[in-house]
Amino acid sequence: MALLLQYTGTGRAKVHALIDKMNWFELETADTIKSVINDVEKNGDRAVNAYTLKFDGVKVDKLRVPAAVIKKAYGRVDKSVFKPMEMAVKNIRAYHLLQMKNIKGFVFRNKGYTITHKYLPVDSAGIYIPGGQSPLFSTLLMAAIPAVTAGVKRVALVSPPRYNGDVGPYVLVAADMIGIKEIYRVGGAQAIAALACGTQSIPRVDKIAGPGNIYSTMAKKHLFGKVGIDSLNGPSEVTVIADGRADSDFITYDLLAQAEHVNGHSLLLTDSMALAKSVMQKLGNVSYDITIVVTKNLKEAAALAQRKAPEHLTLAVRKPEQLQKLITNAPAIFAGDYTPVAFGDYMAGSNHILPTNGTARFFSGLSVLDFLKHTHVVKATKDAMERFGPAAEALASIETLKNHAKSIAVRREK
Repeated sequence: MALLLQYTGTGRAKVHALIDKMNWFELETADTIKSVINDVEKNGDRAVNAYTLKFDGVKVDKLRVPAAVIKKAYGRVDKSVFKPMEMAVKNIRAYHLLQMKNIKGFVFRNKGYTITHKYLPVDSAGIYIPGGQSPLFSTLLMAAIPAVTAGVKRVALVSPPRYNGDVGPYVLVAADMIGIKEIYRVGGAQAIAALACGTQSIPRVDKIAGPGNIYSTMAKKHLFGKVGIDSLNGPSEVTVIADGRADSDFITYDLLAQAEHVNGHSLLLTDSMALAKSVMQKLGNVSYDITIVVTKNLKEAAALAQRKAPEHLTLAVRKPEQLQKLITNAPAIFAGDYTPVAFGDYMAGSNHILPTNGTARFFSGLSVLDFLKHTHVVKATKDAMERFGPAAEALASIETLKNHAKSIAVRREK
């Protein structure tokens, strides 16, 4: 149900408390999830198949989806999806390719030595695609295209077998269109455990990316360190900042769009009571979690957006560029009246796998960087040892690490 609040007087504390409550996300790993992970690590495929039967109600004979099943998936989808999907793939590829081209190594040169800084892709990546209320093939494109663009040699996809005992046909078609052939019929915590630990059928990966429900997310958190992860994703959300001239129809549907996700929520911050009331009227008695806050001015609205650190931030204001300067906690900003979040979700090319629940304060949206490691190569000469060695030895000696100091001194003495 929609809620209207004013950001004045005692209402300020209420708004702050509400925003903090929106951002709260319980991620303490439940004992049941730990049990699943331990079982998969110990028993491999047998445990994975048992949990798939228990949680998804599907008996799986072979975890890997055969090529013939992928091919047949083309006949199980609406043919009208091919052209828009190809258009989306083109845009997403182009954007992430430009990202990759702008990530460059360099060489630092000093007297007697160099440091070469370079970027290398991880060897393997696992992509988790939920199989719940919708066939999230768009999320597959957003997760896998950056991995492929970064140069990851092996990209494996896992998704629960919810469609006649198999992975959804739209997901299979999307994967095939971008060249992903390694696909497994498994979801939930057991899928994350299989990717992190490896089983007889699913070789382990170096990094896992992609959103999921609370169970797969708890598993990612628990296994972080054994495997790399992109971020910890909670329910989808949007914060909209709008001025009095914004179109209330646009705003209403922007709020509804994110709130229609499971456990999704939407926040409207506006300096116009007239706009707030118009949107409230159009929302009617919706069952979604939508809050509208009326502020004194847009500067106050920007400060609240900073506190929220939203997954998606829409700036439906006359001069979005000026407001943007006040906001640093937003992984994806949609500027102006004609830039709905849904355009970024599907077609623009930017990534829609974004940090949620206030974690935009320290996380960024998924990019090719998530699939790259950076390394540095130091190459020094004897001249460098003579020039900088004594100072390094002095520092090592102060820390009482005598062999650190000696490893430098012995090179100066020969």
